[in-house]
Amino acid sequence: MNLHSLPKKKELGAYYTPPELSQILADWAIHGPDENILEPSFGGCGFFESSIVRLKGLGCKKPEDRLFGVDIDSQAFDILSSKFGKVINTKKRFILDDFIRVNPNDFSVALFDVILGNPPYVSMHNMTLEQRKSCDDVLANSDFVQYSIGRNASLWAFFLLHSLSFLNEGGRVAWVLPSSLLHADYAVKLLAVHQKHFTQIKVIKLAERFFKAEGAEETSIVLVADGFTKEAHDAKGLIIHSVNNLAELVNCIGADEEANTAEIKDYKFNVISQEARLTYSQITSSPHAKPLGYYADVKIGMVTGANNYFVVNKNTIDEHSLPAECLKPVVGRFSSLMGVAHGKRQQNLIQKDGHRAFLVCPTEEQMSDLDSPVAKYLSQLSKEEIGGNKTFKKRPNWFAPGWGIDGVIPDAFLSYMIHRGPRIVINKGRYNCTNSIHKVIFHDKKMRANKKLALAISMLSTFSQFSAEVEGRAYSSGVLKLEPTAGKRIVLLFSDDCVQSLCELQKPIEVALKSEKYEHVAELVDNVLIKCGLISEEKLAVLRVAVEQLRCERYRGIRSF
Repeated sequence: MNLHSLPKKKELGAYYTPPELSQILADWAIHGPDENILEPSFGGCGFFESSIVRLKGLGCKKPEDRLFGVDIDSQAFDILSSKFGKVINTKKRFILDDFIRVNPNDFSVALFDVILGNPPYVSMHNMTLEQRKSCDDVLANSDFVQYSIGRNASLWAFFLLHSLSFLNEGGRVAWVLPSSLLHADYAVKLLAVHQKHFTQIKVIKLAERFFKAEGAEETSIVLVADGFTKEAHDAKGLIIHSVNNLAELVNCIGADEEANTAEIKDYKFNVISQEARLTYSQITSSPHAKPLGYYADVKIGMVTGANNYFVVNKNTIDEHSLPAECLKPVVGRFSSLMGVAHGKRQQNLIQKDGHRAFLVCPTEEQMSDLDSPVAKYLSQLSKEEIGGNKTFKKRPNWFAPGWGIDGVIPDAFLSYMIHRGPRIVINKGRYNCTNSIHKVIFHDKKMRANKKLALAISMLSTFSQFSAEVEGRAYSSGVLKLEPTAGKRIVLLFSDDCVQSLCELQKPIEVALKSEKYEHVAELVDNVLIKCGLISEEKLAVLRVAVEQLRCERYRGIRSF
């Protein structure tokens, strides 16, 4: 029933829930025939249909009279009438508006026993100014939160917070949410609110991708909460699980069990054994275990505003006769970095092999000559594209990337998204990089080169690879995504006594990386850490199993790791 184009779906954040999933949630949430049910973004009316089935099964004679809803999309109201087979009286029952602007007294009933649905997945950056103002109003007027849940909170988070004002005592909620519930800082704060106002909360990660046909490939999360209380109480723990399919979801959602996790940020520890959790905790308390942020800062790479035009390869240079004086060497993608150090020889190789490893950076003089090759090349960008580009507006000259903080040359590179696990690559050639790579800038400007290299090699240990899996998050394709803050939290095992031994591994590691022998790479580094007394073989054996479990978890529902 979702007739919108993919761009329109993204604008509205409208991804309609499959009926088999909405039925499971309605069956769990609705307990009696006289309960009033609210769907704050009813869209294709799938949750309404499922609710009617459930209410009829409970003996309700007029289930349609128990349903209430809101939607910002007028098309949803056309679907509403077609689903019910008659013209619906919408007054004080079905409201055409953005839910975050609606109040409980806008409905004919004061409060609701059940709120369920699939709220819009609209990021803060894609909200309208009116929506942002409405979100600010929700925060200012909510009885359930004292402080902001975060500047970057998505629209679905405000839906959940606002919905609490519409619930009866003892009420229940059932939501289908994006994977950001598992890792976003604002989600942690939002769940903390729920933990103080519900007696039981379950968070269930679904391996099956339900919205691929709708243009959204990420993992879906089911959040169900029971026993609402308007008055806050001591925070309850969470019940967190992963399931492969809907059959497993039915069993999981209906199981009577105790909380297994205190905070959502610890959900990954449910995937591994208790022995692995204890092992990791013991090692991180060692004086030799410190986060990368102890040694360095991590920043996003240079934002050109149009990588397709500003980051080019040799073919593009030859095709447009771009002069050498308007080109600078750059690292365009982390996949160009094959080892643990990148210098002039490696840069020459990737340029020769056709990598996009040149930055187009013309001068004002070159651009003022409209007949110059570089001016003609960049004229492919229309005036509308140039005028509407936010990044271009921040620079003195739109055509000159690498201005200001973007011009900072990193000491090393850190992978942003990677399948296997992260690497630090020392920047021996002093090159800049694009924002598909993170910049690592060591705090100690006098740090010896061999110590930097040793730290980069230590990142390849089983222990640090496990730490990266804990701190990073799975992206839609299953790759490990590391934001700068997550990168700084990755723990390294290191001491000055192991610097020489780690540096001696550079050549054998680079040979093994070229052949994709990742287990061998970890083994080489692990042996040095064992030799230096930083970790035992017994603990490493436990973590080797655990890191593979976390990697497999990333790919559940996509493919085998």
